[in-house]
Amino acid sequence: MFFELLGFVLLLLLFDRSLFVLIHEGESFFYGHLSSFSLSEKFSQIRNMEKYKILIFGSSRTYEGIHPKYIQHEFGIKAFKEAFVGKGPMYNYYFYQEYKKRVGIPWVVIYGVDYFMFNETSERHWMQRFDRDLIRNHYFSRGFFMLLANKAYIDIFINNFLTILQKTILGERYFPVEQDNDLMENYLGLAHTGDIDTHAPPKFRRIDFIKYPGKEGVYFSRLMEELHRDQVTVLLLSLPDYVGTYRSNKSQKQFVKAFRKYQEKYDNIHFLNYNGARMFDIHNPEYFIDGGYGKTNSHLSRSGAEILNRMVIDDLRRYLPQHEIQARK
Repeated sequence: MFFELLGFVLLLLLFDRSLFVLIHEGESFFYGHLSSFSLSEKFSQIRNMEKYKILIFGSSRTYEGIHPKYIQHEFGIKAFKEAFVGKGPMYNYYFYQEYKKRVGIPWVVIYGVDYFMFNETSERHWMQRFDRDLIRNHYFSRGFFMLLANKAYIDIFINNFLTILQKTILGERYFPVEQDNDLMENYLGLAHTGDIDTHAPPKFRRIDFIKYPGKEGVYFSRLMEELHRDQVTVLLLSLPDYVGTYRSNKSQKQFVKAFRKYQEKYDNIHFLNYNGARMFDIHNPEYFIDGGYGKTNSHLSRSGAEILNRMVIDDLRRYLPQHEIQARK
C-alpha cells in the first residue's frame, strides 16, 4: 500500500512538473511570436526619430492623464508615451535601455508616480519584450505543486490567450493604442461617464502607502540613477485623484516624502505634486472616469487631462533648459 501511494504521488508530481514546463514554454513562445508584443515592430513605427525629445513613463493613470499631442502642439517636438496598464518600474528600467539604443537619450523623462507604485508588478507579457533569460523564472514560485503555486500567473496567461484568440478571429488588434504610435500620439483620454459614486460613507477602506522598495522599487532607483548619469531632466508627476480616492489613500505625506527624496538627491530630478485640492479641483467628478471612497485607483477624464496638461506645459517651460526647447511663438 505504501509503495502504491508513493508511486501515485511521484506520478502526480511528474504530471504537475511536466504540465507546468509545457505551459511555461508555451507562454514564452506565444508572447514571443505575437506582433502585439514585438518591441522591434513598435520602434519601427517611429518616423522623424530626431523629433522625439521626451519619453513618458507611468501606469494606466499616466496613460489617461498625460498626452503627447499637447506637448507637440505647444513645443513642436514629439513625446514617446510608454505609459500603460501593467508597466511597472522594472519594465520602465529595461525599456529605457532599448529606447537609448534605438532612439537616443531623451531631453526629458516624464514619469507618473502613483500611490500604489511600490506595490506594482510589471506584467510578464510586457517583460517578454526583453531578454527572456533575464526574466524567465522571475515570475514563478516554487512549491510542492508548481501548478497550484503559480495559479495566478497561469490564469493571466490563459485569460490573455483566450482574449487574443477571440480578437484575432474577429479581426481586431490586442491593445491597439499601445501598439500604434500614431494612435498613442493622438489619444486625449476618455470622456466622463457620470458613473463615479460621489457619496462619502461614514466608514470606508483606508489604504496604507507601500514603502520602498516594495516589489520593484529597486528598478525605479536604478532608472533614476541612470537618468542622472545621462543628464536627462526628470519630472516625477503625482497626478490628481478624485477626492474619494485621495482620502482613501491615507498616507499622502509618506507618498510625497518617498519621491521628494529623489529630488533632494539629484539635481536633474523634480517632483511635481498636482494631487490635492490646492493644485487641482479633485472634488469635481467630471474630471475623472473612476475612483471613489475605498478605491485606491483613479483616472482623469478627457476634460480633467486637458486641465492637467496645461499645468504640465507650464512646468515644462520652467524646468527645460531654454537653449534646448522653446515654446512656439
